[in-house]
Amino acid sequence: MGDESVARSIFIKALESSSPKNFMHKHCRIEGDILIFEDTTYDLSKYKNLYIFGSGKAAYTMAKEMENIAGDKIYKGLIVSPYDEGELQKIEVMLGSHPIPSQMSIDAATALSEMMSECDANDLYIYLLSGGSSSMLELPISPIDLKDLQETTALMLRHNLEIHEINCVRKHLSKVKGGRLAQMCKAQGVVLVVSDIIDDDLHSVGSAPLYADASTFEQAKEILESKNLFQIIPDSVKSVLQKGLDGEIEETPSTPLERVKHIIIASNKLALEQAVLSAKSKGLSVRKITQAMQGEVGEMVNTMFKTLHACEEECIIFGGECTVALQGNGQGGRNQHAALLALKKIQDQALNITFLSAGTDGIDGNSDAAGAVVSGYSYKLGLNIETYLKNFDSYNYLRQSDSLIMTGPSGTNVIDIAILIKGE
Repeated sequence: MGDESVARSIFIKALESSSPKNFMHKHCRIEGDILIFEDTTYDLSKYKNLYIFGSGKAAYTMAKEMENIAGDKIYKGLIVSPYDEGELQKIEVMLGSHPIPSQMSIDAATALSEMMSECDANDLYIYLLSGGSSSMLELPISPIDLKDLQETTALMLRHNLEIHEINCVRKHLSKVKGGRLAQMCKAQGVVLVVSDIIDDDLHSVGSAPLYADASTFEQAKEILESKNLFQIIPDSVKSVLQKGLDGEIEETPSTPLERVKHIIIASNKLALEQAVLSAKSKGLSVRKITQAMQGEVGEMVNTMFKTLHACEEECIIFGGECTVALQGNGQGGRNQHAALLALKKIQDQALNITFLSAGTDGIDGNSDAAGAVVSGYSYKLGLNIETYLKNFDSYNYLRQSDSLIMTGPSGTNVIDIAILIKGE
């Protein structure tokens, strides 16, 4: 049980480093009228108003810290968040849905775009961007309605599309993604980014509402065709994509606006660096950080075990986000499914290995767990692992083995972390 506690501790340290309470004050401060972001400064006395906008899983906690930093210098603002704790004074909160957009997502995007459109060239805004924005903030291009958008999103999720593929399609069905939101606002802007993308590609974080888009309508259609989805998506979605191909709908902007600056202030890479430091402080030898968790979860678990066996280090740490083609009607998420797959491997091969996989947002799939940590001690007699795996019911197995990691919603999102430790 000792290595399980060690793995939990390493994960918690990485999670703490990704908390807005820590990174916001590290990257942003005000001295007099000077707003400072690392090597970039803004003289607030030269601007008429300071607005705060934002969207995503970390938007609320970031906004809370932004109010602590900027205080009375904030004119007003609006963020789109999955929750509202009622503590913000200057910044309005609207709720958005995740992972499937809802009417709340449309209402929030409408209100946010209206407030951003009222800013003029003499204003300055700070946009707090994090993962989850893609579904929480949405204005579909006509004639796509909410039902058709929901159906298309659900189809892409069920068919195991990679996040960059999903976001490519999303951007070409939306009035606010792929840099289109930035075009609505005349003010100068700073976008503080909590990245949930493995390579921190700004084209992909939150479907890039204020950046630029390297993809095209043609690529969006090709993605859907490659997954045999184009023929079964709603007609309205086909229509928008075809109009884009025909030049009847303008392509997403391919060049970032000069008046909008993006700064990555938290990411999976930075969280992994903290995890490595934590592991070393516990006397473990750690392999170089590997941002490689991607692809199908079963294949990834096999890769992680092979990597651990092949290296001399006692501990190896991965970051990223796997995909799962869901079946059955069980409870859990990709991290818990990975942990249960790992436990089966540990049990079948009598391995002395501890395996942890957890999401930094604190919510894994349709459960209240962030993930799980397992070792040989996690095996429960009388419970058939294979049955739980087939029904994608990892949560209920891991709950009975006391293996779940319960952090609650963390207020951040720098995707997933996996930790493997060799036993003596």
